[in-house]
Amino acid sequence: MRRTLKRYTLSGGSMAMGAALLFALIPTASASAIGTVNEANCAGGGVTVTLTTVTWLPATLGGTAGCIATGAGTNLTYSGGTLGAGVVGNILNLTPGGIVNDFMTFTGTTLDFVLDGFTTPATTNGTNCASTVSGQTCVAVAGSPFLLTNLGSGDTAVSLTAYGTILDGGTTSYWSGSFTTQLTAAPGTVETVILASGSITSTQSAQFVVTTVPEPASLGLIGAGLIGLALATKKRKARP
Repeated sequence: MRRTLKRYTLSGGSMAMGAALLFALIPTASASAIGTVNEANCAGGGVTVTLTTVTWLPATLGGTAGCIATGAGTNLTYSGGTLGAGVVGNILNLTPGGIVNDFMTFTGTTLDFVLDGFTTPATTNGTNCASTVSGQTCVAVAGSPFLLTNLGSGDTAVSLTAYGTILDGGTTSYWSGSFTTQLTAAPGTVETVILASGSITSTQSAQFVVTTVPEPASLGLIGAGLIGLALATKKRKARP
């Protein structure tokens, strides 16, 4: 008895379908934002800080935000192209609360810098700002995210380290960096003004790094919200 062997061949259409299925199973790279953002003031801009609020200047979005611009050295690639220097945007004013969506946005892009929280800094002098000497640091109130550094000659550097996320092209990126400003007042004077429910206004700038992996410190802090700004519920700590 003769057995007949049947030969099977793939048609062009079947091969194309198989190839499509194969490539569909291979994971593809999604767009994600990565690079650096150097933030600067708009003309006449800056920031006003009180014990419980941060207000950016000049006012935008009906007074709920302030104007910012990208500075020299900005180079952030994302699904829509590249964010460079000279792009104007908005930054939302801050009061005690949680995660802030649309914290920073830039004209002509879909980038949404979500603020997840601030980092509480370590200091050399705790809340005793009046006793600092050049190079030493303090905070006006325990838990405040604003780090005061004595620069000597009666000057103070104030920094605010923030972190968050960016959703771009279906993937998440992570940003972190610090806002900074320099004041012609000693740390003890700055502390006194803040604790007396006063305000301080100055120009500011910031530098942020955007990566696809969050910093280890940020992983433990995400969701903490504006921990340093929720000072209204804290009792005023007596100075020695």
